[in-house]
Amino acid sequence: MSFKKLSLLALLALAFAVGFFAIIVEKGTPRRSPPPKPQAAIEPFDGKLFIQAVDDLRVGNRKIVLCGVAFTKPKSLRAIVTDAARRDYQGLALTCKPVGMGTPCDGNVASKFGDAIVVQCLTSDGTDLAAKLAENGILCGQPAQAGSIYKSCLSGS
Repeated sequence: MSFKKLSLLALLALAFAVGFFAIIVEKGTPRRSPPPKPQAAIEPFDGKLFIQAVDDLRVGNRKIVLCGVAFTKPKSLRAIVTDAARRDYQGLALTCKPVGMGTPCDGNVASKFGDAIVVQCLTSDGTDLAAKLAENGILCGQPAQAGSIYKSCLSGS
């Protein structure tokens, strides 16, 4: 064998040994997972209520879901109920606090639902918007989320 071929063979053996050694060291070293990315804490916010639809509410350009209530009536009533909600509540000034900050739904629902923030919103006089909408039959209380705080649409409630 020529010196060139021998040198090349030695270089390849060395590269193989270094690679093999790196694999052994890597397997024996526990990896640390990267620290979790801090999620931006959702803080209370103020704004005016904009009702795109009875089940598509926005406050201060943020899409919201009111905790403890939902639109559970037949889809055929959606337009009528949306019109009633707009007539009585559109433009109402609200302060909204996200779930986890002392709402009736804390511990029962997630803080986000799709791209919407799950919140409890209060008017300037402290009236709970979800309670008002449930009392007026626009939305229905969801006992699994907030217990019996909001009026349910089921008969006998």
